[in-house]
Amino acid sequence: MKPIFTAILFLGVCGQAALADPCQDRFTELYLQLDQGTPTKSATTTAFKGAPPSTNTFLYLTPDHYMTVPTSPAGPWVLGYENVLYQSADAGKTWQKVRDMDTGQNADKARADKLANAETIRNPVCGEEAMNGETVDVVAADVTVSQGMLTENRYTYWVRRSDGFIVKAVYDTKAPGFEMVTTQVIEKAPGLTLPAPE
Repeated sequence: MKPIFTAILFLGVCGQAALADPCQDRFTELYLQLDQGTPTKSATTTAFKGAPPSTNTFLYLTPDHYMTVPTSPAGPWVLGYENVLYQSADAGKTWQKVRDMDTGQNADKARADKLANAETIRNPVCGEEAMNGETVDVVAADVTVSQGMLTENRYTYWVRRSDGFIVKAVYDTKAPGFEMVTTQVIEKAPGLTLPAPE
């Protein structure tokens, strides 16, 4: 009986190993990140189907200190700082309070939402690509997002091998009567400073 039991145990372990997908695991790890652990600057383009694309620059210092600068079309700057959301109509010279926030609670909800969505990750594909003279890993998968409206998404990350930094991300989102592609080109911004309204 003992050899039979050992064989069954071995087959069970092998079966679990066969079900593991390193590519899906890598995608899940990237998807669950809330930030990259360093200040960043992102050039973001959002294109809704049937409409001209819009662009903005997103500057991220910490979860409680970040700023969005619409570049095309131009618009009010938006700043998050110490649990308050501000807006500036004069390119950051003055700031008006929009509303209070709870950054910690928002981060907890974002984590919970991502964990729920991660259960739907499927169709992972991993590869590589040349970018700016170096080889980067390309990691993509489908994921269903159920917060707000239900959407089906194809997320793709370009990850620098030398430090694991996501240098580009594309989010292809579809819902009934709604299609959107968001592209982020991301760089580290170690000397970043942002306004701090009093």
